[in-house]
Amino acid sequence: MTGDLHLHSHHSDGLLDPATIVERAASLGLGGIALTDHDSIEGWETMEVCCREAGMHWVPGIELSTQHDGQEIHLLGYFPQLNHLRLLPDHLEGLQQSRRNRTRQMITKLSEQGIGWDADQVIEGITCRSPGRPHVARALVAHGKASNVGQAFKRFLRKGGVGWVPSSYPKTVEMIRLVHQDHGLAVLAHPGLGIPNQVVVQLASQGLDGVEVFHSAHKPSLVKKYLYLAKKHGLIVTGGSDCHGPTAGGMRMGKTRLDAAYMDHFLNRISQIEHRQTSRS
Repeated sequence: MTGDLHLHSHHSDGLLDPATIVERAASLGLGGIALTDHDSIEGWETMEVCCREAGMHWVPGIELSTQHDGQEIHLLGYFPQLNHLRLLPDHLEGLQQSRRNRTRQMITKLSEQGIGWDADQVIEGITCRSPGRPHVARALVAHGKASNVGQAFKRFLRKGGVGWVPSSYPKTVEMIRLVHQDHGLAVLAHPGLGIPNQVVVQLASQGLDGVEVFHSAHKPSLVKKYLYLAKKHGLIVTGGSDCHGPTAGGMRMGKTRLDAAYMDHFLNRISQIEHRQTSRS
């Protein structure tokens, strides 16, 4: 069974609804998928139903926004099928509010910098509870300020850009512990996007369970490096497309997959957690 353990829906900064994601994944022959929206689990119930109907294996997941030594770190949390989260949901509203505040500040800042739009109207047009920079980038494209989302990021929303607003997130180690307390696996997302090797090593010594080796932005040399680090530090190997829906470069889903051997190992770890929970209840 091949899988894609990193997918986003319209419940965060993706463009597709969960049902469409499952339909697309099934058409590509994927055997298992995880929905990993940013700081949101709103799509879980729909994903579970749709995956069951499609005969696909579903893993509840989330991408948590964290920070380690002043650097933004994205942490993927994966949980057993039968797990009922107790602690994480209480933290999500705060994370989502932080995202909404940051998005509002970016839109207002861009307005003050001369972007010709009604800031209040743009803010009201973003109905997602867990928004991010892609929402602002799409608004810039819609208002003719950039030709595509990538250009909007480069011109306005990258660090140091006129629309940049620093993030404020909980510490990575604290969120690793929270995932563990809710019986999940904590995995470092896309380390190739600017995460130094020493951070991977530090987090591995502080409870990190795995590393996303296979990712759309990881070239073969990076895959080789993270496979080495995973083996050296006893980390689970995961992977996914990080698909947010159709983009100018095409749909990412299906282009990056976790092969059967790594997928089986990952699912075995999830099953072990589920078995321990069932035995204790």
